[in-house]
Amino acid sequence: MTLDTVPLDIPVRVLGYAAGLGAFEKERLAGLGLRPGVSVVKILKTPLRDPIECLVGSQLLAIEARLLPHIRVEAA
Repeated sequence: MTLDTVPLDIPVRVLGYAAGLGAFEKERLAGLGLRPGVSVVKILKTPLRDPIECLVGSQLLAIEARLLPHIRVEAA
């Protein structure tokens, strides 16, 4: 499953990135802390539904909605 399909407040673990994501985006997400094995919880959809606020490990990140379908996750 991918991060865009996960409901709010459900903890999941990052497995990796789906095909179709460029090298720049992969490096950017990894630099933000979205690496395989890290726990992620979608916290809040902003009023215009972009970006989505997520708790990644112990830090709060705003992730662009267009990137969520490319982040593969599993139930934590």
